[in-house]
Amino acid sequence: MTTPVGNRRAASKSASAVVAARKLGRRKERLARNLCVADGPQAVEYGLRTARINQLFVTALGADRFDVLVRRAQDAGVEVLDVDESTFAGLSESKSPQGILGVADLPAPVPDLWQQEPRMVVLLERSQDPGNVGTVLRTADAAGADFVVLGPGSADPFGAKCIRASAGSAFGIPVLEVQSVELALQAAKAVGLRVRGAAGDGAHLLYGPDELDLTRSTLWVFGNEAQGLEQATLDACDELVAVPMFGGAESLNVGVAASLCMYATAAAQRFPATES
Repeated sequence: MTTPVGNRRAASKSASAVVAARKLGRRKERLARNLCVADGPQAVEYGLRTARINQLFVTALGADRFDVLVRRAQDAGVEVLDVDESTFAGLSESKSPQGILGVADLPAPVPDLWQQEPRMVVLLERSQDPGNVGTVLRTADAAGADFVVLGPGSADPFGAKCIRASAGSAFGIPVLEVQSVELALQAAKAVGLRVRGAAGDGAHLLYGPDELDLTRSTLWVFGNEAQGLEQATLDACDELVAVPMFGGAESLNVGVAASLCMYATAAAQRFPATES
């Protein structure tokens, strides 16, 4: 058995590494240091897989429960710091911390995303809930979307809650933060994407009998959790699509609606129907 190469040591609540990691709860600090927090085993695993984790904090329980991840981190040269439960609670924003948390490098921006012939892109307009943004990132990654666009007012994709909700997919799928949804829609149309907005009163039904060609390269647009899409965005869409409600619920949250639309598109693009 090889000896792990990553340093491992105990750290108190006042240790400089702990203080520095705690400050990453602020977006300004994350951007200034180009670092973020990966909280929980799934986020840590994805961060290790993409070689972004450079420091790991574990409690005694977390180190025992996630021993494989701790060894992987050490084998990769990541510094492991053992902390008590109280110190860990100051690092984690989770209501139920799992005892393992990493400090990770922010992904570098990917240039010219619109010019890479995307087939499926998702745009969130003012999606303020980090759980929803994280869910969309996770599903977009799983469904094979090319990238995710976040409009002004959306939750920080590299905040701890969002990364946790994404199960680490925030480290994998490219994220493009824009200052203008209007310009993003124009860029999408310029490269041939069909712009489809999700709206409860949309003229087209997902899974409906009408002709909704999901094999086409598509930009899906989803609005604010409470207010939906802005009128200007609705007007700019090529098609407005509603997710049908077959039961008693009036609507779905953004994360679920986006997941249904993405997977319907992914299936249509990968398994196009053939005439018999």
